[in-house]
Amino acid sequence: MVSKQARNLIIAIVAGLAAGVVMNPFYINGTPLLLYFIQFNALVYRGWVPSLITSLVVAPPSSQGVLDVFFNAISVYFVDGLLSVVYTSKQYYATFIATGVFGNLISLLNGSTVASFGASGGIFGLVAGAVSFDYAFNRRVNNFLLLWFLFIFIYSSFAASDIDWLAHAGGSLLGLAIGFVLGSQRRKQYIYGTVYRRYTYP
Repeated sequence: MVSKQARNLIIAIVAGLAAGVVMNPFYINGTPLLLYFIQFNALVYRGWVPSLITSLVVAPPSSQGVLDVFFNAISVYFVDGLLSVVYTSKQYYATFIATGVFGNLISLLNGSTVASFGASGGIFGLVAGAVSFDYAFNRRVNNFLLLWFLFIFIYSSFAASDIDWLAHAGGSLLGLAIGFVLGSQRRKQYIYGTVYRRYTYP
């Protein structure tokens, strides 16, 4: 059984595909409505920034969109056990959105003709945060966790030429920073809490 946070994220990812199906036939001034919700870099360059957020879940009704939704939903399901012990509910959602948006900003380096979508930047941010959280909290490198993360990052980012590896990289970098801060804070709470209880309840 996955956590409430994971269920909500999976529902949002799947609902994003349904939204793409609904929007696909419509146009605004000759531009497909869907391009206002997935990240079409040319529109973002002209100031249309909402797609930096909406493209995290909205997907086009194509084979690529269906596969992206499927693999992202499956990824959230299988990594939830790791994420649920690292983040509170607010931290889970905030980290996903922050790292996903940052990954989308980095993916603007792909150029004005590129359109991209998907939750993977935010998912990589969450997983990368778990890696640095573990290091900050335990003050040691978990080699297995680190190698596992590097493997899925490299495989998922470079297995095909049409994958937005810049979004993965951007989300991961911010996720590492967030995870380190959260892990350091949790370590302080644990140490000071232990000391407090030791002196209060001898």
